[in-house]
Amino acid sequence: MQSCGYNPSTHRTPSKAPALSHRRILVTIKHIAEHLGVAASTVARALADNPRISEATRHQVREAAEQLRYVAHSAARQMRSQRSKLVGLVIPDVLNAFYSTAAHAISQSFDEAGFQMLLCICEDKPDAEWRQIRTLAEARVAGIVWVPTHVPKNQTLELLKHTPHVQLIRHHARLASDWFGIDDVATTLQATQHLLELGHRRIAYIGGPRESSTGANRLKGFLQALQQANIDPASASIHCDAPDVQGGRKALDKILQEDPRPSAIVTATSLGTEGVLDGLKARAVQVPGDMSIVGFNDSPALAWWGSGLTTMRLPVREIAIACSAFLIRKINQGKDAGEPPVPQSAYYSPALIQRGSTQAFAPLNPTPSA
Repeated sequence: MQSCGYNPSTHRTPSKAPALSHRRILVTIKHIAEHLGVAASTVARALADNPRISEATRHQVREAAEQLRYVAHSAARQMRSQRSKLVGLVIPDVLNAFYSTAAHAISQSFDEAGFQMLLCICEDKPDAEWRQIRTLAEARVAGIVWVPTHVPKNQTLELLKHTPHVQLIRHHARLASDWFGIDDVATTLQATQHLLELGHRRIAYIGGPRESSTGANRLKGFLQALQQANIDPASASIHCDAPDVQGGRKALDKILQEDPRPSAIVTATSLGTEGVLDGLKARAVQVPGDMSIVGFNDSPALAWWGSGLTTMRLPVREIAIACSAFLIRKINQGKDAGEPPVPQSAYYSPALIQRGSTQAFAPLNPTPSA
């Protein structure tokens, strides 16, 4: 008896592809070519807008690709072109308004230039930093914007020597590469000078670890201001363990227990500033009546503070945009352009914003007049 069943060897339906969509198979150029009855090379050239392929054929291929839900294989395309459109950003965290602002600006810059940014958060852990840098290198990213941990692993530094990158904010001296950041010395120098001009002489400093370039340079600016005012730096109340909110609160507790107690505080980290302000409010310390304070970074998150925080405004967005633009140019120029003989360094100046958290020094227990 003759069968009337389906014969796959003779049945063709070039106008439809139900099997591909229902089985959720990853559609390839070969599938589109079979669907249209043309060569795979023709489809590849049409998708790449090759002028050798007629506009009519290119239109037909694009329509078929959309119908079949084709998604370009970026890794394969990268292997053919030897150009990657992926870039990496490695930062300590995004809870810090400083880094979240920078990440947003960098992401926008890369997106406008046609790059896809991969965000990596290492929480200032060298092991996590190494794994993330290694993963980005394995993904063959075109470049990396990198905020170094305080003590990066040797493997991280070695890998970055062979990966286009730019250091942001922090600078690791062992790696001779381009860097964009703040004039950290000038930041705390200006903040301390402001308090000195108001008559404060016992000023406390709350900053980040000395091991990092930012921590070391911000402490340097504070000490320079004291020396210029003929104040012995050895007598200063210095706390270099406040990179976050909790550290800022702990440092404040120590300062409030000192005798004699400082009359003013300079903070040198964004999250540390938040911790100090929280602590002062919780302990009912009057600002600026009992304690004057100069903050770090003019974050909108600090707008709630009383009559306003006197702080150092940092051009974070400008630095981030300049940094990403520099890396984009570096990537687009390629290896043929050659490396500059000396790594580029760009310092951006802070600005003191005076508000209500500082006032002229007045002794807590003034001597009665005769």
